[in-house]
Amino acid sequence: MTALLDKWSILDHPRVAWEPHAGQLIVAENPCRHKVVSAGRRWGKSYMGGVEKLLPEVFYTKPIANQLVLDGKKRVFWIVGPNFSDSEKEFRVIWNYLRRLEIPMDKPGSYNSPETGDMQITLWGGAMQIIAKSAQTPERLVGEGLSGVILSEAAKLKEHIWPKYIRPTLADFGGWSFHSSTPEGKNWFYDLWKQGQDPNNPNWASWRMPAWINNYVYKTPTNEDHVMQLIELSRRSNASVYKLAADRNFVIDPEILDSIAELTPEAFLQEIAADFTEFVGRVFKEFDEETHVADLSYNPNWETYAAVDYGYNNPNVWLLLQVGKWGEINVLDEIYESGLDPEDFAWEIRERGLNPSTLHYFFPDPADPLSTKILEKKLNISARGGTGGELTSRINHIRKALREPRSVVQEPRIESDLEVGTYRPRLMFDRKCKKTIEDMLNYRYPEKKVDTETSTDRMEKPMKKDDHGPEALGRFFAGFYGQFGKPATGAKVHQASFSSKERQRAGAATPPIRDEQFRRPAAHEKKRETFPKVNDTMGAYLSGQYDE
Repeated sequence: MTALLDKWSILDHPRVAWEPHAGQLIVAENPCRHKVVSAGRRWGKSYMGGVEKLLPEVFYTKPIANQLVLDGKKRVFWIVGPNFSDSEKEFRVIWNYLRRLEIPMDKPGSYNSPETGDMQITLWGGAMQIIAKSAQTPERLVGEGLSGVILSEAAKLKEHIWPKYIRPTLADFGGWSFHSSTPEGKNWFYDLWKQGQDPNNPNWASWRMPAWINNYVYKTPTNEDHVMQLIELSRRSNASVYKLAADRNFVIDPEILDSIAELTPEAFLQEIAADFTEFVGRVFKEFDEETHVADLSYNPNWETYAAVDYGYNNPNVWLLLQVGKWGEINVLDEIYESGLDPEDFAWEIRERGLNPSTLHYFFPDPADPLSTKILEKKLNISARGGTGGELTSRINHIRKALREPRSVVQEPRIESDLEVGTYRPRLMFDRKCKKTIEDMLNYRYPEKKVDTETSTDRMEKPMKKDDHGPEALGRFFAGFYGQFGKPATGAKVHQASFSSKERQRAGAATPPIRDEQFRRPAAHEKKRETFPKVNDTMGAYLSGQYDE
């Protein structure tokens, strides 16, 4: 069952009149099945997906619609984004075009409700469907053969979404894929982009498209060499980018020049130049859901603690943690709620059962001693000090624990996703800790330059947003381990996390010799090449990059 149609007869029609800019035209004219576009902001990714990819399919389906219906078949196209707000962009484009062209949509069956996530277009008596999807619930991305799929903001999707859920759906009908995104470091999207650069793979093609290629938005032609030279000059000079550009007669669109002035070099290269730089912005680059999140259970043989970040308009956060024999840290559960005064907060902790009798003490935010006293009284649990210090130090504690694969799984019943004898990172989170996991993914450094701050401050101080879970976790690390492994006032230092010299400096006793089967291997005994590579970050550690 085939129908032949030149897509340009549709796109060039006076009622469509799509006029692509030079970059869009290059992509559109390429006939390959799978396309990957790394593009800067305002390049026109959404418009291209909605018009160039989907609109011709509408007219392709029309002449074969009756036969499809008689055969009980249909042509289905998905728009998949990390959230509904991402997939809504391409959906809105095709929805508006269908209305402009007065193409009748099937009723019922066609919906445009971004607020509820109900975004679906049904055409030609059910012969064709266009559905916007969110990858937040991957289980809903199975079971349907697709004729084509658009992955919107693909770099922000989890790595397994494409190979595990989307790619198999295209096999039945030889469906196409269109991946568009601004890059986010050299993650899976970069790997896919490299696949499109392979001249021996005719089914794939990829492009890097800086924002300034869109001459409808950036009307002054921009010389990319001049942009890159200006960025390097701005790194070494205190002069304004405007003066630097003027002195050298650089040809750069004013809007692009403003972006160079306002953004950090790294953020500009990623967001505007569409360059695959090292991932910028994210505080916890080491955090990977596939590696650090599992189904965890309470272990009666491990020590139990809690960590606190206070709020009211902002959320109150209570994290229940356990520490294992060799310094393993499991974040088991969370309270993450706004609008609670200290007494309500204490009541919620008791009601949720997150103050078990085995809980040793909690590590609070030292900025609110009154709330701490109320929790101590209401929960009958002591708080510990030493939870302040530099924010950077607390962040570094967390980052180190994320990348350290220093413990062997001994108890699979405690960590159901892990096998006995495999290595796990020191720090892991139970799936129930949804808000804290979101914070670990979304906690960011600022993209824009702030003239009132030093360059060091700009680089090292994250934004006060999506920070509540990490704030609570940082209090635990500061109070439990202390800065540089030295005990903070009133804090207990966990012996398994330090060398013998460090323990001596901390005044801790040397731990007793353990049975051979429980003995931790000495550094010289570790055969790092035999350790499984869990992800790139962990692989870097195992290769010695993070050795201290």
